[in-house]
Amino acid sequence: MNILFLIDRYPGFGGIETVTTVLANFFLNQNYQVAIISHRQENEDLLEKLHQPVRLFKFPNKQLKVSSENETYLKQVISEFQPNYIINQESYSGLFKLLITIKNEISCKIITVEHNSPVARYKMLVNHLENEKLQFSIKGVLKKIGHPFILWKSLYEERKYHQKVYRLSDEYILLSKRFIPILKKIGGFESVAKIKVIENPVTIIPEVVDIKRKEKIVLYLGRLDYSQKRVDRLLKIWKKTTPHVPEWKLIIVGDGPDRGKLENYVTKHKIATIFFEGSQTNVERYYSKSAILCLTSNVEGFPLVLAEAMTFGCVPIVYNSFESVSDIIDDKINGRLITPFDEQKFIEALVELIQDTSERENMSQKAIEMCDRFSLERIGDKWNNLLKK
Repeated sequence: MNILFLIDRYPGFGGIETVTTVLANFFLNQNYQVAIISHRQENEDLLEKLHQPVRLFKFPNKQLKVSSENETYLKQVISEFQPNYIINQESYSGLFKLLITIKNEISCKIITVEHNSPVARYKMLVNHLENEKLQFSIKGVLKKIGHPFILWKSLYEERKYHQKVYRLSDEYILLSKRFIPILKKIGGFESVAKIKVIENPVTIIPEVVDIKRKEKIVLYLGRLDYSQKRVDRLLKIWKKTTPHVPEWKLIIVGDGPDRGKLENYVTKHKIATIFFEGSQTNVERYYSKSAILCLTSNVEGFPLVLAEAMTFGCVPIVYNSFESVSDIIDDKINGRLITPFDEQKFIEALVELIQDTSERENMSQKAIEMCDRFSLERIGDKWNNLLKK
C-alpha cells in the first residue's frame, strides 16, 4: 500500500509536522510505502527523526500554492508514486484547492484530517472582534455595528467550505468525537457517514519520569500568536501569581509573530520570573523538569503538547475553551479545567497547585497513566483499520 501525505510545511516546527513524522514512521513499520509532498520546508532537524525510505517531494512554485506549475507537479508525483491514499493534512491550506482541481483525474482515495475544531476560524474571528478597540469616529462606529454581519458571513463561508471538503474527501478525520456535532451543525450535514475519529498519538515517550525531581517551573510550549494561542493571557495571569510564589518561574518555549509584543509586556511590567527560550528541537528536557503546563488558547484541535507534557508528568491547567480537552483532562484528577476565560479562577487553581505538593504529585501520576489512551499502538490500530477497510 502506498501513502502520500500532502502538507503545507514539511519539515517544520508544528504539531502537524510532528504527527506526520510519527505516522509516516509507523506506516513504514507496517510495510507501507510512504511519501510526503510539501510547499514549504523549515526545521531540517525534524528529518533526523524521519525513517528511511520515506520519499520527500517539494512543490516547485514557492510563491503560489495554487498554480499550473504545482498542479502539474502534483499529478506527476501521483503518477510516479501511485498512492492508494492521499492523506490531506491541510484542510485549511491552499493546497486543498489543488486536490479539487485534479480530483477527477486521479484514482486514489483522499483522506482529509482536520487538525483543529471545525469552528476554529470562527472562534478566532470572534476573539478578534471582541478585543477590537472601538474608534470613536463614524467609520469606527459603523465597523462595530457591522460585527454581526461579519460573523454571519464567516459562518456562511465556513458552511460552504466544510461542505466542499466533505465532498472532496473519501474519509474525513476529526480529532475528537466531540467535534462531530459541531461539524454537522456548521456544515448543515444530515449524514456524516464519511466522518471518522482518530486522535493524535503521543509522539514522545520518556524512559523514566521522576515526579519527585520536578523543578519549580510552569511551562508554556507552542506557537506565540494572538489569534489562537493567546499567550498574553498567561503572562497577565503569571504577573498576578508570581508574588505569591516568587521561587517559581514561567518558561515560554516557542516562537511566532507575537513574540516581540509578549517580551515587551514582560519588560514593561518588570516580571523577572518569565523566560523566553525560543523554538527548541529538544522539548523533552522542558517536559522532564517542568511541574505544570498552562494553556490559555481560544481554541484547539487536539493539542499534541498537552498529551506529551502529561506523559512526562506535567500537570496541566487549561481553559476549557475547546471540546477535545475533556478527552484528555479529567478535572481535579489529572489536571485542572478552568471556565473560559476566568482569569481569577485560573490564578487560584495555579497557586493552589503550586503550593500543594502532595496534590500536584498525585495529579502528575494520574496524568502519566492517562496518556496510554493515546499511545501510538492504539492510534496506529485505528489508522490500520481505516486503511485496510
